[in-house]
Amino acid sequence: MRMLRTNFLFGLMVLWVAGCSTVVNSARQKQPMVECLVAGNAPGTLAIARKKHQSTANQGDELVWLLECGSLNFQLGNYAEALDDFRRCEELIEEYDERALVSVRDTGSEFLTLLANQNALPYRGWCRDRVALGFYKALAYLGNGDEAAFRAQVKRLRGEHQKIQEDYHKFFEEEEKQLESVRSDNAEVLEKASSTEYLEDERNAAYAANLQEVAAVAHRGYGNFLNPASLFLSGLALLRDETWDNACIEFEHLYQALPTSQTARQYYATALQKSGRTVPPELADVPAFPFPLGRDCVFVLYAHDLTASFEQVNVYFPLMIAWPICVFHPALLPNLSVVAEGKEYTAQTLSDMDGILAQEFSMRMPGRLTRTLAGALLKETGYLATVGAVRHNDKRKTSTSRRRTSATSALTGSATLAWKMYQLIFNTADTRCWNFLPKEIKLTQLPMPSDRLVTFCGELTGGSPQEVNIPEGCGSALIYVNALTPANVSYQVLPLK
Repeated sequence: MRMLRTNFLFGLMVLWVAGCSTVVNSARQKQPMVECLVAGNAPGTLAIARKKHQSTANQGDELVWLLECGSLNFQLGNYAEALDDFRRCEELIEEYDERALVSVRDTGSEFLTLLANQNALPYRGWCRDRVALGFYKALAYLGNGDEAAFRAQVKRLRGEHQKIQEDYHKFFEEEEKQLESVRSDNAEVLEKASSTEYLEDERNAAYAANLQEVAAVAHRGYGNFLNPASLFLSGLALLRDETWDNACIEFEHLYQALPTSQTARQYYATALQKSGRTVPPELADVPAFPFPLGRDCVFVLYAHDLTASFEQVNVYFPLMIAWPICVFHPALLPNLSVVAEGKEYTAQTLSDMDGILAQEFSMRMPGRLTRTLAGALLKETGYLATVGAVRHNDKRKTSTSRRRTSATSALTGSATLAWKMYQLIFNTADTRCWNFLPKEIKLTQLPMPSDRLVTFCGELTGGSPQEVNIPEGCGSALIYVNALTPANVSYQVLPLK
């Protein structure tokens, strides 16, 4: 019985150290919040997210909830509060990164992950989250009326993207070294993680189909964790300063990321012509914008529908493990038309946020699968060892008496129940992610209308055009149309003075 008590207390200790999503996966915890937003109650959704953030303060899941608070505050026009949330997110990411570079070499930390699950490690944010964090922080500065801070943040975006690449490549290298020791200690893990035979199990049919869907969507990513929306903001700041040589560099990157996009091609061609550079033959027939972009201009960013998220499923190797799958939500509001002074402009895709996440998920899958399998096998080995020890101890002490046999059966049953409960409790997938990001970000641009009225049309208006007035104080403006669900559509005029 002492062994059982020790195992039970050890399990409780692991639970306390690991954090709440170690037992109840993040997707289930966020379900009430998502349902509240879909119902059209953004303030109520923020209240739920804030309460969860406060309850996880200084724990490994704090960043998960704080990102949601920041995006909701931005959507509600609470720009100062959004900036506070985003700054705290940056502090947590920096803290977790410093810790991770040590912990990834720390056998104790790695062992804790195997004993519990991936949720035992602090959520550090997907690369997509980190780039989006800087993007929304820049927009929040504009909403807060601080264009100088917006320009400074956009300038930082250029270096931050490079840092994200370098930090994650460094972390992946260190993680691979650590995983090699896991593989070498357990050849069975290596064999199962590298084989695809488990996909032939009919119990894994839905999971196999999801893998194919993820692979298809991942091809829409841009490589190196790139987000073209960030490139556009960077180019926007430069063209407003009319520093066209530097703008050429940013819009060339945008064009390389989106070589078939007419919008990206036109921005690059315009920058080349304005800087007096040679236009390449493939862009010779692309006209420059027929109106100035640096002044008296309206830029519309259309963020529609909910981005991909993760859900937990069971996968059989044949040992059953809980595993996250990428769920792609339907595009309910895919199109946006903007009308000004009788002319119509159509928003074109700037960033495929689903593609960015799917690409990164595919890259990180082998390492995560190895760890998850190793943890499952470690728990199963612990169960078998405990039951074997109970039986062996009984054989040493004696007797074939009926009383002794009955006690052994009871003890074996208790050990089995304790270990199976432990395995069940910690068989939890890491489904943590930033849910309240858009599926896509689209872009269009138009000259400032003389009446300063812009009319929006499309599915999001429900057939009734929505007019937005641009205040007189704006020389130019960026209008951010936030349409994560049909019941949550907002038009935020961010001044460019």
